[in-house]
Amino acid sequence: MRPGEACGSCHGGEFTAAGTVYAAAHDLDDCDGVDAPDAAIVLTGSDGNTLTLGINSAGNFVTNSPVKLPFSVKVEYGGRESAMVASVSVGDCNSCHTASGENGSSGRVILP
Repeated sequence: MRPGEACGSCHGGEFTAAGTVYAAAHDLDDCDGVDAPDAAIVLTGSDGNTLTLGINSAGNFVTNSPVKLPFSVKVEYGGRESAMVASVSVGDCNSCHTASGENGSSGRVILP
């Protein structure tokens, strides 16, 4: 497990969605993310079905359950939520949500 790095670089296409939730938008690779057991990543497929993912103690979330592409994503924590502006067709969240931000991302996935 290498928090912050693109999950697909080791796991290939093994996961439908995977990534790391950090405390700050520009935290570095290989540093643990947040330990927030009450936080959730919610994926909503283009068919309207939702999938809710927990976050482990290193801040990582992962699923290999099917989700209809493209899907929308939001982070929920403490009664707040933060949603991505656009739907996505790639579930390797850390491939865009890097410390410097790639492909239009503003940086890491963070708690709202």
